Amino acid sequence: AGAWHPSKKCAQRDAAERALAFFVGKWGEQLLLEQEAGPTAAPAVVTEQQSASEVQILEKFCGIYQACGGQAPQWSSSWEGSECTAVVKISLLGVPHTFGGAAKPSEEAASNDTARRVLWYMQCPGFENIFTPDPRAPAVVAKEIPTPPTNWASDAAEGCALQIAERKTALMRVQNRLQQAFARQLRPGQSVWDWSYETDEDDLSWPPLWRATVSIPVAGKTFTGAWARGQRDAQIEACSLVSQFLSDGDITRMPSRGSSSEFRTEMSDDTPRSETKEQ
Repeated sequence: AGAWHPSKKCAQRDAAERALAFFVGKWGEQLLLEQEAGPTAAPAVVTEQQSASEVQILEKFCGIYQACGGQAPQWSSSWEGSECTAVVKISLLGVPHTFGGAAKPSEEAASNDTARRVLWYMQCPGFENIFTPDPRAPAVVAKEIPTPPTNWASDAAEGCALQIAERKTALMRVQNRLQQAFARQLRPGQSVWDWSYETDEDDLSWPPLWRATVSIPVAGKTFTGAWARGQRDAQIEACSLVSQFLSDGDITRMPSRGSSSEFRTEMSDDTPRSETKEQ
């Protein structure tokens, strides 16, 4: 990841330069050092021992491999249903790397799968050929580098915190956009929107189902969001419709006096209906 820049192109260039400096510069220097030192530069890890797991081999390898700087791997795992996925963080040439493996029925199997992939990535003796790159992978066949997963540079806890912060500020950001768009139409002290709510009386779960309706008097529009668990999530559902309305750019057309029209989004019968009305 690069630093913040005033334009997208400058940010891309900065990230690309940092990646080149690491993969070409630092790794190039590391490979030269290993070649000059000869075969002994690649630490010999005893893989013939049946009692040693891939996790144990990885920990030993990181302890003696120069690129790891003697730092031990840091493990974490997560469960989805009956399958576990293991993630390991390793420092390589001073840069934190995060590796994940395939989902497995146990934490031990998941950890060993991830360790095996890391040992191949670092070309540990005995693991050099256990994997081969997929020639049909998107990163190989695509014309452009695929977009990384959301929050790829943060762990699960950080990603969850970012999502919570994003949801907390969603209402404020949409409200600010409305105030900027209708600044000339708003009277002093007038609220840009009005909210109303309804709950599902047949729902017995907690938090209960809510549906929010937001009215924007200066635009002559009303938006009703989808059903959601909790009042705030219901507000966010309605806010997404307002945000789409603002993004469509149809904010300068004011309804003529006495006119009335209605817009609906057709959905399946078993899906809560979202609608917008122009009064």
